[in-house]
Amino acid sequence: MRIVHLVSLASFASSILVTTGASAQSAAESSSPTAAPAIPATRVESGKQFPAVGGHLGFALPIATFGRNSTVIGKDFVTAGLTPGLTVHLDEKWAIDFEFIAFNELKNGPARTTFVVDPGILRKFDGFVLGARVATQVGAPTNAGIVPIFVLPLKISEKLVYFFEADIPLFLRDNGRKAEGTATFLFQSGFGF
Repeated sequence: MRIVHLVSLASFASSILVTTGASAQSAAESSSPTAAPAIPATRVESGKQFPAVGGHLGFALPIATFGRNSTVIGKDFVTAGLTPGLTVHLDEKWAIDFEFIAFNELKNGPARTTFVVDPGILRKFDGFVLGARVATQVGAPTNAGIVPIFVLPLKISEKLVYFFEADIPLFLRDNGRKAEGTATFLFQSGFGF
């Protein structure tokens, strides 16, 4: 008797799914005990589905660093960085960005390439983006940073933007005796997709 009730209930549920626009294949998959639950994609007014994966590629140019020994571009250094990143758009407004920066010193003779890992979270507003990153310089003495960012994107197409970005990396670095704080003004520019 219980089997007849379960079969009737399953038949009723599948007829509801079919009448609401679900395909028979989807109904069969959702009733299968071995089918993995699907991660729901969110569709918003623009017609895009989220989460969505994108990225960016650009260059970075430190302008000045302020701390115990302040330095300025041109006089003290000329450094350029390559800034690739992978972006996970959670919805129309929020994204998580996994950025990496490889810096090369162009003025002071042969120097090691500096590599910074700085993932962060971004919030899109009308005409600009604000965000914050956490950062560390790989291979350097103990260090940690937080980076507030301001991005001005210029739309080229539906899937491509050119951006200008102002960052202020705030770092604490171990100098062997104590932690020293620095603040840098950094300019970035490049393409986001």
